[in-house]
Order: sequence, then structure tokens, then C-alpha cells
Amino acid sequence: MAGILSLTGAAQTIKVPKASDVTNAANLVLPTDKAAFEKDFLKALDPGTDLGISADNLTKLLGSNKSYVSDVMGILGGSDSNDSKLSKLTGKNKAWKSFATGLLGDSTAGKYFTKVNKQLQSFKSKYQVAKMFL
Repeated sequence: MAGILSLTGAAQTIKVPKASDVTNAANLVLPTDKAAFEKDFLKALDPGTDLGISADNLTKLLGSNKSYVSDVMGILGGSDSNDSKLSKLTGKNKAWKSFATGLLGDSTAGKYFTKVNKQLQSFKSKYQVAKMFL
């Protein structure tokens, strides 16, 4: 693939990573500074307070985000092959998006994913492996 393939359906865009992003083994491992990666990733997923998410749903979303980041870190830190890691990461990403959409509804989830995608830009610049998310 020469670039990023985008498939659009409903209000979400699914981005397929470039072949060069997933074929280099170094891209599918945790960065050296694991604590900073975890902190930056959680910060990028933060919904903030401007989307009108109820306190209960915000608590649930933040818990889901923490679990998602923990799962991603476990996958990246594991010894599986790149193909296995990519498959697991894709599944986790899909499950996280599905949970957030079910919790927030299509409209608010769409706004949340747009916000997260913007917040992930600096994260993606700092960490090569982050190009695989959202």
C-alpha cells in the first residue's frame, strides 16, 4: 500500500495502517519509556468536559480507556509475532470503539472519536507505534 486506506461508514472512519507501519518489528513494541507512553496515550483518549457526557458515563469511559491502554501495552510488550500483535490490537481497537459508541451514542461517540483523533496527532508524532490507533 502506498498510503493510508480509509473506509468511511456511518460517522466513523477506519484507517488501515500502511504496510511499512506494520512490517517493521520495531513498530510493534513498547517505546523505551513505557510510563510516558501510557500517560500520553491516556491523555490522548481523554474526553474532557466539553462533550456533555454524564458523570456516570464519563467514569465508565475513563475506566474503559484505562483498560484499553493496559491491554495495548500488554500486547505491545508481549513476544507474539507482528501479525498476532496486529490482529490483537485491531480487535482491542474495535472493541473499545464499540463500547464507546454503545455508551455515548453515535452522535457523541463521533464527536469523541474526532476529538481523540486530533489529540492523537502529537502522540503519533512522538511514538511510531501510535500510528495504528484510531
